[in-house]
Amino acid sequence: MALVVSALTVLFFLCSMPLTAQTGVRFGFKGGYSMSLQYGITPVDNKYTVSTFSRHAAAGGIMMRYPITESFGIQQEFLYVMKGSRHDIGIPAESVQTLTVYDINYFELPLVFRYTFIHAGDFKIYGTTGYALSILLNGRVMLDGTVEEDGGQVSFVYADEIRGLDLFDYSFVYGLGVEAPFAGKDWFFEYRFTIGWNTLEMPTFPGEPTAPLRNQNYVFALGMFL
Repeated sequence: MALVVSALTVLFFLCSMPLTAQTGVRFGFKGGYSMSLQYGITPVDNKYTVSTFSRHAAAGGIMMRYPITESFGIQQEFLYVMKGSRHDIGIPAESVQTLTVYDINYFELPLVFRYTFIHAGDFKIYGTTGYALSILLNGRVMLDGTVEEDGGQVSFVYADEIRGLDLFDYSFVYGLGVEAPFAGKDWFFEYRFTIGWNTLEMPTFPGEPTAPLRNQNYVFALGMFL
């Protein structure tokens, strides 16, 4: 599926290149650091202790910007984003301690409104807001833990592909960036916050109930418009 999506994206941009020259639509690309988390609601009678950590990974892709005025425009992006989370989970009553790792990779389609609110010569500061549709490419869950049995600690390890996860994940998008020319191109650096509104049923240990979690993602990216 990832290969098909990538091929369709490249074909789309090849077909769009003559259009950009005629209409002022701009083509660009970006890439950078992705820090992702997953969050949920803690039940009142929760018997678990949970410490959540980020997945540190990467994100990047290509985009098209449609200018409407000098300061305002619409931007369509085609990104590969690595999401997921890490959780230290304990069950004190059962002397169980595990590290659960979720790695989920998406093809993400943000559509954002971009507004430049500071012009200082060629230097610009802008904000973005919009929404994103994420298409699941693949995912993996890994558990590494210990349990007390017969007075001793027994280790266990479990790893598998994530199955049954929602194919689509919908998100709100917010961002802030700076743009300036360099070497004949317009370069930018931006911060992007994406928060999902889908509740994903994340797998846990085989035979145990799923964990209802939502994606949350922070990206710091460097990019350029051609």
